[in-house]
Amino acid sequence: MARPAISTAELTRVGANDVELIVFKMFNATADGQEETLYYGVNVAKVREIMPMPAVTKVPDMPEYAEALTEVRGEVIPIIDIARWMKIHPSPGHLVRPKVIVLNMMNTIVGMIVHDVERIRRIGWDQIKQPPAMLQMKYGGKITGVTRIDSTNETLLLILDLESMMSEIGAISMEDVFAADAFGGLHAQLKGTVLIADDSSVARRILKDTLEKAGLTVIACNDGKQALEAIHQAKAKLGDKPITEYVQLVVTDVEMPEMDGMTLISILKSDEQFRTLPIIINTSLSGEENREKAKKSGADGFLVKFDVAHMLQEIAKFFPHQ
Repeated sequence: MARPAISTAELTRVGANDVELIVFKMFNATADGQEETLYYGVNVAKVREIMPMPAVTKVPDMPEYAEALTEVRGEVIPIIDIARWMKIHPSPGHLVRPKVIVLNMMNTIVGMIVHDVERIRRIGWDQIKQPPAMLQMKYGGKITGVTRIDSTNETLLLILDLESMMSEIGAISMEDVFAADAFGGLHAQLKGTVLIADDSSVARRILKDTLEKAGLTVIACNDGKQALEAIHQAKAKLGDKPITEYVQLVVTDVEMPEMDGMTLISILKSDEQFRTLPIIINTSLSGEENREKAKKSGADGFLVKFDVAHMLQEIAKFFPHQ
């Protein structure tokens, strides 16, 4: 079923610290012969449409979870089988009528095969927590957040690491990320410290490795709350010295458990101690609406993951060269 366009501004208000998620279901046969229903959420701002399972064309030499292509509105897109990617399987004989959630993220269109789509739920980022180690181990590190599905229900809602998914299907090529020409416009090493906040381990690794290769020192945080705590702890040690004695730039994702990037920016820019600290948004949410929202939030820059050459060009503006 096609979904009408929804204004991002309506979905994630600046400083609101909440998000609307499309909740989808996956069915999994457990070791004792029972079947569990797993609930996952994806930001509606990334969803272009939801459709019945289309005809697909198999592609050779691809992982089994990403071996298909389909045509959607005249555009050929890759299709990810989430059940295979997550290594979950419905019980034998369970009739599943799969649907495809078509995502638009990082300037890429991709479809996810899911077992069923439930509804849209609004959840506060502060209610979404970092997944415990046991849960990460169970799902192979593919979860970035976990919360209760609602205040009256103990059922868990899991947030997938979509950057990890995109990396595994080759939409993010590490060879391209670290290609020599990505650094071609950077004729000298940069000098300084960047604090990054991102809930995706893949995104943090790409950012950290790229910025360190450019000569910068990187402080990595898993979410906005950790980033804010690190900045406050540093300021307490600095005393009357400006926060820029500790860090010269913050690069933050938007979607993060505990505290989203927009709320982090709102808090820092409203505090006289941190107002002059430059902040760049680095997000998988593309589009002019998101760029405008970032500007209104007080961000000093806006990047869509993972255009490394553009990222380095923007970040270099805030640092002296050696």
